[in-house]
Amino acid sequence: MVEFGLLLHTRHLIRDGQAADFSSVWRQAEHAEKAGYDHIWLGDSVTVLERARGDCLTLMSALAMATEKIRVGTVPLLMSLRHPVTLAHALATIDVISNGRLVIGASAGPVAPYMARQFEACGVPAKEKAGRLGETIELVRRLWTETRVTFKGKYFSLNEAGILPKPLQQPLPILVATGSKPPETTLRRVAKLGDGAITTAETPEIFAEWSATVDRYATEYGRKAGSAKLLFASFRIGADGARAREEGWAWMESFFRRSRQDLQGTFTPVFGTAAECAALLRRYAEAGMTGIIARIASDDEAGQAELLVRELKPALK
Repeated sequence: MVEFGLLLHTRHLIRDGQAADFSSVWRQAEHAEKAGYDHIWLGDSVTVLERARGDCLTLMSALAMATEKIRVGTVPLLMSLRHPVTLAHALATIDVISNGRLVIGASAGPVAPYMARQFEACGVPAKEKAGRLGETIELVRRLWTETRVTFKGKYFSLNEAGILPKPLQQPLPILVATGSKPPETTLRRVAKLGDGAITTAETPEIFAEWSATVDRYATEYGRKAGSAKLLFASFRIGADGARAREEGWAWMESFFRRSRQDLQGTFTPVFGTAAECAALLRRYAEAGMTGIIARIASDDEAGQAELLVRELKPALK
C-alpha cells in the first residue's frame, strides 16, 4: 500500500507580526495520527521572513511528544545550514525522544535569491550548499553509527569526534528531495546519498523518468535501486471537480501570496473529485511511487485530510 504523509501548515501561524502560537500544530498532528496517516512533515526556513516558521528541529521534538505512532519529519531539511556535528546530535536525540519515528527529507535547497540570502546569513556561502550537503550526510551517518569519527574533507574536519545518544533507528533514513525536473547533478546526488527520494514531479510520466534515472545512477554507485520514492503534492478534493480545482488554486494563491501563473510548475496539484484524484495517483503508483506527502490546499485541513485517507488510500492498495 502507498504510504500517506501530511504536511502540517505552520507558515501562516507567525507571519504579519502576529504572536507565535503553535497549539494548532499539535492538534493537526494528533488528528493525522488518528486519521491513519503514516507520517507528518514540517517545512524548514530560518531567516526568510515571508516564509517564517518555527525551528523545525524543535518542533519535531515537540511533535514526537504529542504523538505515539506516526513518523515525524521535515521536508526539505536544509542540512547544509547546520554544522554536521550539532545536527547529528539533535537528530539522534529527536529519534530517541520519538522512539525511533524520525524521518528526514533533505535537500540543498532551490537556486533562488532568497535561498542564497538565507545561507549567507547562516555563514554558509550559497555556492557551497550542494557540496556541503554531501559531506554533511556522510558525517551525520558516521556520527550516528561510529564511536569516534576522524574526517578531513573540503568543508569539514573532525578529529576523534563522537556523539551520544545514538539514534534508535539503524539506519536512520535520509531521503533526498528534488524538484520536478532536476539537473543530472541533483539526480546523481539523490542516487548517491539518499535512502530514498522525494519529488514534485508534475505528471506520472515525469515521475517515471525521474524514478528510472535515480535507479540507474544508484546502480552505477553500487547502491540498491528501487528504494522509497515519494510524491510531494497539493490536494483539494470536492464533489464538483472543476470547482475543487478552482478553489484549490485560489487557496494556493492566497496562502503563498503568489499568482497562479507563478505557482504553476512549482507545485504539483492533485485537485478534483475523489475518483479523479485516485485515478491520477494510481498512474503515479504504476510509475513507481511508494508514498505521498500531501499539502492540503484548503482551510478545512482536518476535513480534507480525512477525505484523503478515506477516499484515496484504499484506492492505492
